[in-house]
Amino acid sequence: MLAPLLRSGFPLLLTAFLSLGSDTLSAAETCPNGPLCALHRFSIPAQPLSQALLAFSRQSGLAVLASSELDLARDAPPLDGEMAAREALEYLLRDSGLTFRRVNDQGLVLVPAPVKASRREPVTADEEKKPYLDEVVVVASKRRTNLQETPMTVTAIGAKQLQAYRADSLFKLAELVPSLAATRNGDHTASMLYLRGIGSDNYTEAGDSGVATHIDGIYSSRSQGSSALLYDLDRVEVLRGPQGTLFGRNATAGVINYHTARPEAEAFSRFSATFGNYQRRKLNGVVNLPLAGEWALRAAFASDEADGYTEPARGSRFVKSSDRYNNTDRLGVRLSSSWQVNDGINWWASYERFEDRGAGSLPAADHDTPVLLDTPGATDLAQDTVRSRLHWTLENGVGLTYIAGYSRMHRSQIWDGDRSGALGSETDPLQYHQSNHTVWAHHRSVQHELQLKSSDDVPLRWLIAYFDFAEHNDIRFDLEHQSADGSGWGGAPSHSFQQPDRGSRLSAVYGQVDIDLPHRWQLSAGARSGRDRRYDRGGRNIGCPDLIRSDRGGVLGEVAVNQDSAAEGQCFVTNYNDVSQSWNSTTVMARLSYHLNEQALLYLLYAEGFKPGIVQDGGSLAGAYTGTDDPAYRAALTELIATNNSDDPDARAYVEPETSANLELGFKLSFLGNAMTLNGALFNTRYRDLQVSGVTVDNFGFERIHSTNAASATIRGMELELNWATSLSGRLSGFLSLLDARYDHFLAIDNDFPGYGQTWNPSTGNAEIPDQVDFSGNQLKQAPELSFALHYTHSVTVPDVARFTSRLGVRYSDRVYFDEANREQRSGLLLDNSSGLWVEDPNGPAAIVDYQPAYWMWDASVRIEPPAGHWWMELYGENLTDELVRYDVQTPEVSQPEFYLAPPRTFGLRLGVEL
Repeated sequence: MLAPLLRSGFPLLLTAFLSLGSDTLSAAETCPNGPLCALHRFSIPAQPLSQALLAFSRQSGLAVLASSELDLARDAPPLDGEMAAREALEYLLRDSGLTFRRVNDQGLVLVPAPVKASRREPVTADEEKKPYLDEVVVVASKRRTNLQETPMTVTAIGAKQLQAYRADSLFKLAELVPSLAATRNGDHTASMLYLRGIGSDNYTEAGDSGVATHIDGIYSSRSQGSSALLYDLDRVEVLRGPQGTLFGRNATAGVINYHTARPEAEAFSRFSATFGNYQRRKLNGVVNLPLAGEWALRAAFASDEADGYTEPARGSRFVKSSDRYNNTDRLGVRLSSSWQVNDGINWWASYERFEDRGAGSLPAADHDTPVLLDTPGATDLAQDTVRSRLHWTLENGVGLTYIAGYSRMHRSQIWDGDRSGALGSETDPLQYHQSNHTVWAHHRSVQHELQLKSSDDVPLRWLIAYFDFAEHNDIRFDLEHQSADGSGWGGAPSHSFQQPDRGSRLSAVYGQVDIDLPHRWQLSAGARSGRDRRYDRGGRNIGCPDLIRSDRGGVLGEVAVNQDSAAEGQCFVTNYNDVSQSWNSTTVMARLSYHLNEQALLYLLYAEGFKPGIVQDGGSLAGAYTGTDDPAYRAALTELIATNNSDDPDARAYVEPETSANLELGFKLSFLGNAMTLNGALFNTRYRDLQVSGVTVDNFGFERIHSTNAASATIRGMELELNWATSLSGRLSGFLSLLDARYDHFLAIDNDFPGYGQTWNPSTGNAEIPDQVDFSGNQLKQAPELSFALHYTHSVTVPDVARFTSRLGVRYSDRVYFDEANREQRSGLLLDNSSGLWVEDPNGPAAIVDYQPAYWMWDASVRIEPPAGHWWMELYGENLTDELVRYDVQTPEVSQPEFYLAPPRTFGLRLGVEL
C-alpha cells in the first residue's frame, strides 16, 4: 500500500529547501564567528570532488556528508592558501550543481543547488518558506551517517531537543524513547535500565545491565555515576535490539551512546539557572575557548539540588528538608580539549568529575503517607573519568583510531532499610530494625580500543577493531536486620558482605563490512569474538550475633570460619564466594537494505547479543574447626571453592551467560518534502538463559542477592517514531511501542512468597522442590504492552517584542509488571505450597502488589526569547495531573507494599543567557 505513495517521489535531502535560492547558504551558516568562518590553511590539488571533500574535512575538521545519489566524480579545482572554511568549500563546489548546509552542529551535508526562479515566474512567499526537518547525523554504525540512511533502529536526540524537553536525567530520557524504562535502587544509588523488557535487577558490583552504556565511546560498567546527570551533550543515540557485534558485552537489549559536546572554533559561553518547587536549584554552564592554532577547550558544569519529597512520620529522627530521602544533590564538571595536530591527526580528550551527595532514593506506599525513619540517608559518591580519542587519517582516507578510558569511583552510603522503626529501634534488641550501610565501595575500570576503518565514501567499507576492558571492584556492605525477638537470618541480626577483589576482564576483536550493490541495495555483515572472565578472590559474607554499627561501632573483631566454630559473641563467615569463570563468545550480524526511492529505506536485520555470566555468593562450610590453620578447614574450603566453580546450577557461585538473537524488519520514510519522517521496525527477539536476579534466603537462613537463568523468553513487537514539522512554527514528535514480552519457559521459587507462590502461579509438580512454581507465559518486567508519547511545539513571534514557544507533552503507558510472578494483588489469603490449603495472609489484602496500572503523564512549558536572542526564560510544569507513577517495587509482601516512585507534580522557572 505504501509503494505507490513512496514512488510518487520527493526530491532528495530537504528538497523543500531548494526553492530558497541564495538563502540556502545563509541558512547553513549564521556565524559570523561560527566554525565555517574559521580560517584554515588549505592545500588541496586538483582531483575528483569526492577526494577533494575528504581532504577538506581533514584540513578543516568539519565532516562533510553526501548521499550516494549525488555525483561526486567530476574534478574539483585546486585550492591552496589560507581562507575561511565556508569560502573554501564554496570554491570546491563551484560548477558542481551542489551546495551545503550545517546539521545540528555535527557537520555539513551536501544538497543539490537551488534552482533559480525565473523573472517571468516569481517565487511566492509560500513557495520560498516551507517547513523542514534538520538532517540528523549519528555514529550508531561507528561511522558518521544520516539517520534516515542508517539501517538500524536508532533514536537520536540532539542538544536542542534535550534542552527543550528538559531531559537532564535517565528518567526524562526514557520518556522520549520507545520501549526504554529506567528504575531506581536505594541502598546502592543505582539506576537500572530496561529496553524492550530486558535489563537487570542486580545492582551490585557483580551485576551488569543488558543495556550497555557508552559515553564518548567508553563503556560505563556501573549503573551509578556520571550517566545519571545529563548536561552539555551534543546528542544521545539509543540503539534498540541486540548490538553484540559493534558494541560487545552486555548489549543483549541495546545500547545508549552519550556524545558530549566538542570544543568549537569560536569563543562563547552560556549559563542557565532553574528554580522550582521542592526548593529546586539547578545551575548549568558552558565556556568554550579556542586557543592558538587548531586547539580549543570547553568547560561545562551542572549542579542540581532539590529537597526530598519523602515526608517523615512523627517519631522519626529529625533532618532538614534538604537532607530528606529522595532529595537531589549532584554535581558534574567536565573539561574537554580538541587539538587538530596536523591535516591528518586529531586528538580529543576529556576529564569529568561527578559527585552525588544525596540522601538516596527511598520507596514508599505513595507521596502522601509519611514514613517512619530512624536512619537518615547519606551518600558520598565521587567518580573521576578520563576519556581520549586519537584519530589519524592515513592514505586513501583510511582511518586509525585509538580510544582509551579510565574511571574510578568511590561510594559510601547509609540507608534506612526498615522504614518502620521508631527512633531508638537501632539499639533496642526487641524491636525490628534494618539499616543498610556501604562502608566503602571502590570501582576502577580501564578500556583500550583500536579501530582501523576504510573511508566512508567508497562502495566497499570495512572496519576491524580490537577491544580490551578490565574492571576491579572492592566493597564492604554492612546490613543490620534485627527481628523483633533480637535474632535475624540464620540467628544473625547483622551481616557484613566483604568482597575485596571482585572483577572482570574482556578482550575481543570485531569487524564489519558494508557493500554497496547495484540498484540501491546494500549488504552488511559483521562478527565479534571475545573472551570474558569474571572472578571473586577472598569474598566473604559475615554474620554477627549483634548489631555491627550500634553494638560494635563497625568493628567485627576476629571472625570465625563458620557459625559452628564461633565463640559466644563472635562474628563468623556464612558464605565463601571465591570463584573464577571464563566464557568464549562469538556474535554475528547480517543486514540487507534497499533504498526503495530517495525517501524510503527498507532493511532486514539479524543480530545477536551476548551477556557474560556473573558471579554471586558462594556456599557455606559445615562442621567445627579450630581456625584458618586447621588442615580440615583448608581441605573443606578447597572442596567448597571447587563446588563454587562446578557445573551444578544449585551449588555453583556463578550464573551462565545470557544470549539473544533478533530478527528485525525496519523502514525509514520521509514525506512532505522531508518535513516529516516516520521510522519503524517489527522485531522478534529470542533470549536464552535470561539472567534474573532477586533477594532470596538460602538453606542456612541467610538473605542474599541471588541470580538464575530463566530458560527462555521471546519478545515480539513494533515501534514507530514520528517527527513532523507541521508548519514553519510547529513541530510534532512522538513514538508508539507495542510489546509482547513473555517467558517461554521459567521455573523458579517465588522470591517474596517462597512458601506461597502457588497463590498466583501453578506448581511445577516437582515433589523434591514443592515451592517451585511455573512463571512460563508471564509478562517480562518493565515491558508494557502499549506505550506512546506525543510532544508538540509551537512558536509565535511578536515583532519587536519576543518569540513565544509553547510545548505540550503527553505519555501513556499500559500496565507494567515489576516482578516475574505477575501477582497484581493480594486477596488476604495465601495458598500454602506444601499443604494445598488457603491460609490467612498476616499482612492482609493489598490492591496493588507488584505492578503499575496504566497511566497518563502530562508536561508543559512556555519559553520567551527577546529579539536579540541573548537570553531566554521558560516556565515549566511536569506531571501536571500529579499522577502516582511507580518505577519499581521494593516490598510486595508488607501490608502497604512500597515502591520507588516518580516525582510528584513539579514546576519551576528556567533562565538562560548566552555571551
